[in-house]
Amino acid sequence: MLDPSFEQSVGAGSDLVRELAQGLPTVLELLREHEDDFDEVLPTVFLSEIAQWYAETWLARETDPGTFDEASRFAARVAVRYPEVSPSERNMFAVGFLEALPNPGEAGRGCLEALPDILRVEREAMDSPNNGPGIGDGGTGL
Repeated sequence: MLDPSFEQSVGAGSDLVRELAQGLPTVLELLREHEDDFDEVLPTVFLSEIAQWYAETWLARETDPGTFDEASRFAARVAVRYPEVSPSERNMFAVGFLEALPNPGEAGRGCLEALPDILRVEREAMDSPNNGPGIGDGGTGL
């Protein structure tokens, strides 16, 4: 049996993803496709799909003006909510969306510069080899 707090967390994440998608036609369409594929919203998986779409639309912005606008609005919504949500929901954004964005050397990596500051800083911290206190700094090294 699943931990009830885990189920509540997934449910809250699903609700949050649905809320963020409202009024964004492409995001809503991607959400419908995701639900068709999985018979439910898996927030972290969906956010990774959105991250891929975000990078793809960023790459296409020069040849297809306006294509990145909706993706940028979605990221702005995430940035507004990021400091307000629970730690588990911040983790969902970090693991689902931020971590799924292109890594150094990958196509579309420049899309990180288009992220709202709070998200860009968080992703840059994730990329840093010293993204937390290590054993030598008095931390646990985890």
